[in-house]
Amino acid sequence: MRKELFFILLVGLFGFGLIVPGAVMAQKVDPTKVSASLKAAGGAVGGIGYVQVTAFSKIVEEMYPKVKISIVPGAWIGNMHRIQKGEIDFGSTTLVMSKMVHEKTGPFPDPLPNVRAMASVQDDNFYFAVVRKDFPADSVGEIVKKKLKVRLCTLARGNATEWIWRMAFAEMGVKWEGVDAWGGKMNFVPWADAVSLVKDGHADGILAVGAEGIGWLMELSTVRDVKFLKWDADLFQIMTRKHGFLEGKRLKAGSFKGLDHDLLAPADSGVFAVRNDLGDDIVYTLVKALAENEGKFQSFHKGLTGFKGADVAKNTGLPLHKGAELYYREKGLLK
Repeated sequence: MRKELFFILLVGLFGFGLIVPGAVMAQKVDPTKVSASLKAAGGAVGGIGYVQVTAFSKIVEEMYPKVKISIVPGAWIGNMHRIQKGEIDFGSTTLVMSKMVHEKTGPFPDPLPNVRAMASVQDDNFYFAVVRKDFPADSVGEIVKKKLKVRLCTLARGNATEWIWRMAFAEMGVKWEGVDAWGGKMNFVPWADAVSLVKDGHADGILAVGAEGIGWLMELSTVRDVKFLKWDADLFQIMTRKHGFLEGKRLKAGSFKGLDHDLLAPADSGVFAVRNDLGDDIVYTLVKALAENEGKFQSFHKGLTGFKGADVAKNTGLPLHKGAELYYREKGLLK
């Protein structure tokens, strides 16, 4: 009688899934049956973050037509807060920003528990200063050392690009108000407006972030003679070693007209972040589409040619969403 009861109990436990050898088994996802309407945010219009999300979304929709994605402008810092609040489902950000979210530093002093990583883009986003050809300085540091009466542009206050450049100038002991105080001027405008200001002679240069082949800079360097400022060695070391930017990266000579040498510059890399409370099956579907369309993703922009489907789970800066982790483990991309 005892043996019979034990057998019945054992069968019942296995039957109801209360005992699973090794670990709880995840249910197999069929992406062709996944249906969703999602909202995604890129970076500033015309920037590499917007290009990344657009490319990603088009690939997903072509592979799985039941998944619809609307794209809205965004920003690498703001996207993280919007994901946390559920205002968007996923968006572009960077490795440095992801690390800061995870470590609760920089512009993210408070926890953002609803933010997870989906995939790494593996591109190189360089921070550089592009100025008119006759600009009276050859390095970023000279702007501060000489207290030049420069008229510079960068993105809106609070944007990741503005935040990074503000941090770089702070490391040199100067706030934006300091630039204004010695007769200079900071303009916080979109890329297209910054290009117009430099083209029309109303600004001297742009404190930028971008990748090889980025459109707005291709336009500017074609119609206006420009040069690219070097990063002073001490400032470059602070940006990489203290703030976590990638070392040893160079924007290649000839990437843009006016760049006649390989430019050593602080570099970052793109990351797709996602709501932690978005369904596992949906996120599984998103990352599957991206990882299995390497060539198509690369073809959207010159700056994406380094993307490898086999490396999507590496260097995300944040813990992975469970749906992404499920796919990556299934394909042997996580150890």
